[in-house]
Amino acid sequence: MPPPDRRTIVVCIGNELIADDAAGFEVYRRLAPIAARLEYCGVGGIDILPLLQGETDLIVVDAVQLGAAPGTVHVMPWDLLPESRAGISAHGLGLREAIEIGRILYAGVIPERVTLVGIEGCCFNLTREFMTWEVARAIDVAVAKVRELVQGGAHG
Repeated sequence: MPPPDRRTIVVCIGNELIADDAAGFEVYRRLAPIAARLEYCGVGGIDILPLLQGETDLIVVDAVQLGAAPGTVHVMPWDLLPESRAGISAHGLGLREAIEIGRILYAGVIPERVTLVGIEGCCFNLTREFMTWEVARAIDVAVAKVRELVQGGAHG
């Protein structure tokens, strides 16, 4: 039996003007071309919902604060995503909450598999030139992880 038809969207989140928060933007810049629909969203949370068009797989790339060393690249399937109060997003409503709301309001549009590729950051209050070197080095690692997820389809 052939594998099911899977469609993937990669949404990179982050403020391109703010230090470590620009990590998602930098991943976005380096990902093209990719065998998935690629979108950039300056802020996360509920703002990602209008980007979704019934894909089966969603990969979100964002700077996170989960308590690991700066520059750590986390690859987290849906069931491991913490709630926003655990620091998953600097954008207010967290990814988990946004997807849960989307599943209620937009049934059939929200992807069944959601994976976060999070780059651990620590500087979110200075301008872009203050991106920490650990985060800057982790961008290519995150790009490679996203490419692996898109090519392998095994993320969730």
